[in-house]
Amino acid sequence: MGAVAVERLLGEAADHYNAGRPGPALALCGDILAQVPDHPPALHLSAILAFADGRMAEGAALLARLFACDPNHAAAYVTLGDALAVKGEQEAAAEAFARAAALRPRDAAVHDKLGTAWLALSRFAAAEAEYRLALTLDPALAAARWNLALVLVRQGRLGEAATVYQQALVQRPADAGLHLALADVLYQQGVFDEAAMHYRRAASLAPDDAKAARQLGHALYEAGRSAEAIEAYRRAALLDPANVVVLSNLGACLCGAGQLDAALAACRHALALRPDYAPAHTNLGIVHERRGEFDAAVAAHRRAVAADPGYARGHANLAVALRHAGDIDASLAASHQAVALAPDDAQTRYNHAHALLLTGDLAAGFAEHRWGRHCPELSASMPRFDVPDWNGEPLDGRTLLLFAEYGIGDALQFVRYIPRVRAMGGNIVLQVQPAIASLLRGLDGVAVVARGEPLPPFDLQLPLMNLPHIFGTTLETIPGDVPYLAADPIKVAAWRNVLGCRPGLKVGVVWAGNPRHKGDRQRSLAASDVLARLVRPGVQLYSLQKEPRPDDAPALLDLGTEVIDLAPLLADFAETAAAVTALDLVISVDTSVAHLAGALARPVWVLLPYAQDWRWLRDRADTPWYPTMRLFRQERPMAWEGVLARASDELARVAAGERGRLAPGVSES
Repeated sequence: MGAVAVERLLGEAADHYNAGRPGPALALCGDILAQVPDHPPALHLSAILAFADGRMAEGAALLARLFACDPNHAAAYVTLGDALAVKGEQEAAAEAFARAAALRPRDAAVHDKLGTAWLALSRFAAAEAEYRLALTLDPALAAARWNLALVLVRQGRLGEAATVYQQALVQRPADAGLHLALADVLYQQGVFDEAAMHYRRAASLAPDDAKAARQLGHALYEAGRSAEAIEAYRRAALLDPANVVVLSNLGACLCGAGQLDAALAACRHALALRPDYAPAHTNLGIVHERRGEFDAAVAAHRRAVAADPGYARGHANLAVALRHAGDIDASLAASHQAVALAPDDAQTRYNHAHALLLTGDLAAGFAEHRWGRHCPELSASMPRFDVPDWNGEPLDGRTLLLFAEYGIGDALQFVRYIPRVRAMGGNIVLQVQPAIASLLRGLDGVAVVARGEPLPPFDLQLPLMNLPHIFGTTLETIPGDVPYLAADPIKVAAWRNVLGCRPGLKVGVVWAGNPRHKGDRQRSLAASDVLARLVRPGVQLYSLQKEPRPDDAPALLDLGTEVIDLAPLLADFAETAAAVTALDLVISVDTSVAHLAGALARPVWVLLPYAQDWRWLRDRADTPWYPTMRLFRQERPMAWEGVLARASDELARVAAGERGRLAPGVSES
């Protein structure tokens, strides 16, 4: 057979191979090799066909014949590398690709293959070098750019990986896989809004991709966009109806959106599919808590940790549910277990702080409480400053910024520590919420700045609620001297003049807190449930309720002059402080006004839910934080009747002349 005929047959064999007809291609190669046994192209194509058909030994033998006659056949080394990689022999595959790259140093595709072999061996630096070389040789080589991003992800270099994926999307903007991969990297970085954008694009390009829909739900949920997350999870559930993770997460989102019946159904659906799925039990428990079904919540959380004893979040949520149910000792034990399982989880540690503080272990509790600065949900609205934290050392003339990191009530409670800070020899700047700035400007030796106003220069920083830890506070060393705040005497005189025209015991009332507070359902009451119970002979009620709810108006109207609404006159807490000082008593649910009255050393009765807040400790009718405060506690969850009855009876006795009952330390007989 002449050379021309051989080349013709080889061309026909290649055409059959490229057209997906391996049989004729193999037959033609056999005809060539029968006449020219050492024909390199025919040996190479025969080897490729053998490997493709799974005849690995035959393919290897054909390559051996080829290398015997042409030891520098670069394409054959690539074929050998591909075959070895399929067999899982990555070291040998890398050697073959390296030989090919040495023979074809400017072949970008070969360097890409060598990089992939190094990646399979976790030799990341070598892999990265090959991918970058491939892209230098051929910037349009999409596979090398994808692989470079992958090796960067494997090294934890997520920012660089995101940049490479973005470059790849310039070349292939309609590639759903690229959008999905970039979104995964952004999600790991915590850039949830941008991740959601790319997950959404991936889902639109691949509408049947359940992962894209599922991950879109995750990103939207983490971004706080619950309504959109619900829709994404519902779409994912349609695409993958047996996915318990999607159903459980859908339940969590519905719960967060207040759709409690639908949330309950989603969690139960997940558990019907997989009864031992611990996160679904946990989410079910949270739904029960939101519904006020505390026993059911505890039972669900116990099923979660029974299904997965190593599930830290399950133990943490069990601890919270037990605390709300009043089983404080069991709550503390569950919280300890959660911390043991997830010692670096900020939310778990922050919740543990509350369990410790509730039991009176203030030293350990305030040490743990500092984890709140690392909880995304809590810290998102906290001020951030690029100076060192103060650790309690002498200030030596330096300026310390103290700032309110949580609510107004917390700020009012912990400014009591400022005299101790001043004794450390420095200058103090106090940043607080605008509503209390004018009140706190009366503090001696402190520059008070409302949040949002420009700050003067400062050297150190510290959140207000870190001060108990700095000073090693215990139950015995709480700075309990009151008053530590004072109202403007001119304003007080004006209020006394206004209130003095009416006889009787002057009692200010607050029946509800911020409706956006996550525990508002447990602590807040309706005006109709509270005010009528407090109307007593010899008592004049005054509403201090700054944000009455729509349903409160009829109750206020029905009571007429029995309740005088002061809220329109209370422009800020400085004005409220003056009004409270002019009153004989404040009766309040657990709100900032209760803290204000306590800080002013005014008699204040606080109506507490069964779900106990850490600062009121347990089983006490008084509090070391505020010596003039009495606590009226629920005896079981959501049972306000007994609380209101006791407060009403006590108020009647005070109005009848037993003024000593205004303060704590008396029996509620």
